[in-house]
Amino acid sequence: MIEANLVDWRLAQRIAVGLAGADGDFGPFAPADVDSACSDAVILVTEYTGLQPGGPLPAPELIDRAEWARLAVRGLRELSGGLERRIAAQIRLPGPFAGLARSLAGAAAGGEAGVAVGYGARKVLGQYDLALIGAEREPRLVFVGPNLAAAHAQLGEDADLFLHWVAIHEVTHSVQFGSVPWLRSHLAGLLDRLIEGASARLDHASLPAIARRLLGGDPRGTIRALMRGELPRLLAGPEQARTLDALQATMSVIEGHAEHVMDAAAETLDPGYARLRIALDARRANRGGLADVIARLLGMDLKLRQYRLGKAFCDTVAREAGIAGLNEVWRVPEALPTVAELERPLDWLSRTAAPAPA
Repeated sequence: MIEANLVDWRLAQRIAVGLAGADGDFGPFAPADVDSACSDAVILVTEYTGLQPGGPLPAPELIDRAEWARLAVRGLRELSGGLERRIAAQIRLPGPFAGLARSLAGAAAGGEAGVAVGYGARKVLGQYDLALIGAEREPRLVFVGPNLAAAHAQLGEDADLFLHWVAIHEVTHSVQFGSVPWLRSHLAGLLDRLIEGASARLDHASLPAIARRLLGGDPRGTIRALMRGELPRLLAGPEQARTLDALQATMSVIEGHAEHVMDAAAETLDPGYARLRIALDARRANRGGLADVIARLLGMDLKLRQYRLGKAFCDTVAREAGIAGLNEVWRVPEALPTVAELERPLDWLSRTAAPAPA
């Protein structure tokens, strides 16, 4: 019987939780502080953006690193599961060592994923967590207490001001998905098309090479590529490459919009917010050593590029056409910018005819 998965996800979770640690020191932050910061952030974000969620937003949760590691492993399993199962179903290894080879590959891949998530659990401040593939589940809005405490100690400023600033970013994601009814299904559709397109190209010529990498020489490198989204691109034709570009552009807008709102919604409230932006950008730019390796493993270099490109796009559009003009990105999926338009926001403004502010 062929296993449905190529990755030993139970091993991945054990390693991730172990590396994340059981640090219970949340510093100056308590659940009541997070509740208050998020309540204030909802008002700031909705008043600035004009976006109005169609239902209740998830209540914020203050969690430890181990709980975030569990969430992250589940998210990786959801995102990679479709292609992982399709590849597993089509690979057949002859001989008595097939089961052993698959088991060793699954353990290696699970170990790789667990190490990546475990170290990542020591960096992430907060996350809007939702299922992008498969059955919908209730989204969660989580903040990692020990990481908030460590980042606050490094970045400075008043603890309440710092927490409010972080809350604005994560609450913006909650408002985005709560206000734009097609956003989750649009992302899910793009991911499904990528997986289907990659699966369709798993022909007899490509399967032996994939099998050798997954079950032979470099299973960890292959699953790392799968988790970063590289395997679909390797297997994709022109149509799938366009789909991947559309996915990256959409994620850039989602992240960049949250970064833009993070600054713009609070810029008149306290000069400390501007100082936090400078400090945070420096913190992101000065990664090195092990932190840099982990960031690359998790695909965070791409995420940082999404922050930069998306924020620059949103800043420019809001400056040229106001927040109403920027909100055109949420009107219909076709109004989202292309990869090229992210770098040329004025081209996007011309295409969408976003109105200038009164």
